[in-house]
Amino acid sequence: MKRAFCIIATFFFPLAMFAQSNVVDKTIAVIGKNMLKLSELETSYLQQKKVGIDENEYNNKCSILEGLLINKLMLHQANVDSVKVTEDEITREMDSRLRYMISKAGSKEALEQQLGKSIGDIKDAYKDLIKENILISNTENKLTNDIKITPQDVTEYYKTLSQDSMPTIEDEYEFEQIVKIPIISKEEKQIVKDRLEGYRKRILQGDKFSTLAALYSEDEVSAKRGGELGFFSRGDMVSEFESVAFSLREGEVSQVFETKYGFHIIQMIERRGDQVNCRHILLQPKVSDMALMQAQTKLDSIRELIINNKITFADAVKKYSDDASSLTGGKVINPYTASARFNKNGINDVLQNVDKIDLDVMKKGDISRSLLFKGESSNAYRLLKLTVKVPAHKVNMIDDYDKIYNAALENAKTKAVMKWANDRVMKTYIHLDEEYRDCNFKINWFQKK
Repeated sequence: MKRAFCIIATFFFPLAMFAQSNVVDKTIAVIGKNMLKLSELETSYLQQKKVGIDENEYNNKCSILEGLLINKLMLHQANVDSVKVTEDEITREMDSRLRYMISKAGSKEALEQQLGKSIGDIKDAYKDLIKENILISNTENKLTNDIKITPQDVTEYYKTLSQDSMPTIEDEYEFEQIVKIPIISKEEKQIVKDRLEGYRKRILQGDKFSTLAALYSEDEVSAKRGGELGFFSRGDMVSEFESVAFSLREGEVSQVFETKYGFHIIQMIERRGDQVNCRHILLQPKVSDMALMQAQTKLDSIRELIINNKITFADAVKKYSDDASSLTGGKVINPYTASARFNKNGINDVLQNVDKIDLDVMKKGDISRSLLFKGESSNAYRLLKLTVKVPAHKVNMIDDYDKIYNAALENAKTKAVMKWANDRVMKTYIHLDEEYRDCNFKINWFQKK
């Protein structure tokens, strides 16, 4: 289930853009006014190897090169169409990428150390790349956004796949959950609020917000940056946080307020259009050992009621679960894939302590004992019910319709892009280095105009 070519979304693999190549750089292609450097091909090749793309299908340089050529052709089309990218769009994407990179690295300092560059230098090196990728993405979206496929299209696509080379899907699972969050006492909440009020008074009297954030904030990532969050827009944060942040003037410090993550104070650093950059200090009320034990005991009693047929799992979810998943019957969703289906690696990434249950022995309908996990603001307990268990198997239409549908849709989009590219090649100035003439391209990049 492969695409005919590989469009390289460079900014999704940010560390690779600073990879060092051992080759002398040169221009290997020109499309319109856009040049493609050998270093871009080498860096993209390293990116593909890093994410483990199959060498035989995607990771050969000719396939990667064709993806890069199509990107440059899309960039040329964006220039022909005079498509504009605003500074705000670039800034939003820049800040989003930096937040992601910092979260992966662990801190701003760790990221700077990994890349050997300051945040400012990273932004400078990144800006043109981000602008190009936005233009390429916008062009591709125009070509493919309206493409729809029917169930018949999915079936026909599946028939074209070689059954002998069909990939194997490892064991997969789906779960529903009941979550009990320990009750935090009013006294503990008041202790935290009083501490934050004390920090706020010290700031108003002249202490640096950044210093107190570094010393006391329980948001470990931002604390290492003096509490600074970076620029964000409405919709990026929880509503209570945004409501306070966007109401502040530059330099102003908020009152103490609460979100699902705990209690905060915010200082506005800068407003830029519809974005703001703030510092914050987060303190989370502590759950007592007694409250945590009571949550576990409550879940154990709920489990006994379900097992003894005194209540259904679905009704127990509605009646007892403290998690937002109760609105969808307790279904557990993988936030990284937006899917309800997990393989074993995916489970470990999302569901803490799930290794305490034996998934090989667990059958459909079985309910785990209470499992401790770290919630958004405190430790909590959950019961997990195994609702779907699909053994390892070759891809098929019964178990993997969604996967085949997505592959069929990608295939339809690829065909649309290829058809467009074949047409545009004849109308665009293109020069490609002769050393790639033996590549088995899908498009004739060497054809005479």
